[in-house]
Amino acid sequence: MLGTCFRLLVGALCTVCSLGTVRAYLDTSPLLSSNWGSLIHLYTATARTNYHLQIHWDGHVDGTPHQTIYSALMITPEDAGSVVITGAMTRRFLCMDLQGNIFGSLHFSPENCRFRQWTLENGYDVYLSQKHHYLVSLGRAKRIFQPGTNPPPFSQFLARRNEIPLLHFYTVRPRRHTRSAEDPPERDPLNVLKPRPRATPVPVSCSRELPSAEEGGPAASDPLGVLRRGRGDTRGGAGGADRCRPFPRFV
Repeated sequence: MLGTCFRLLVGALCTVCSLGTVRAYLDTSPLLSSNWGSLIHLYTATARTNYHLQIHWDGHVDGTPHQTIYSALMITPEDAGSVVITGAMTRRFLCMDLQGNIFGSLHFSPENCRFRQWTLENGYDVYLSQKHHYLVSLGRAKRIFQPGTNPPPFSQFLARRNEIPLLHFYTVRPRRHTRSAEDPPERDPLNVLKPRPRATPVPVSCSRELPSAEEGGPAASDPLGVLRRGRGDTRGGAGGADRCRPFPRFV
């Protein structure tokens, strides 16, 4: 009887431990997280073109016509109607500076990275910085927004559902096994990547022009320098013959 109870107790403990292990493994997967299941893309458009707001690894923010892994965003609601926008791939917060320019930051600032969201009559959403009083916009025109006025171009957004497979967000990028010649010297101690010197012909300036027979003096009667050969090069000096050798030199 005692042995049976002990076996049942051990079996119950193993079951609890296995459930805890499975639960912990599932929670660590970003593909099964609740945040990854609610990805959206902020879409804005005019009569001529359309964009999706995207945040890059270096913090640069721009627009793309089609959905990409960098335009996938997570919008987290805050108190008093405020939201925080984060890039799903780069984990950077969408923030704004004093001039109304938007950028991605790895550090969250309540004054610069929190926006008030409200829906206009046409169904589009706008995101206002309560600190700087600019709207989030992909356009170049930056002006302080006044309620009741028309928003600037590319500042009205629609939240679109993510259509990119979640596997694309979790696929490891292929790594190149090549290096560039512009890498730091410590990465190329044997100077393997540096370009080798090339052989170039001697400049044409070493060639001498023959004197004209119409000129007076000894050159007129001896244009090829046959009689004056061996007297030395009066113009080139002692090193003239060495400088004008037809062998290539390395640069």
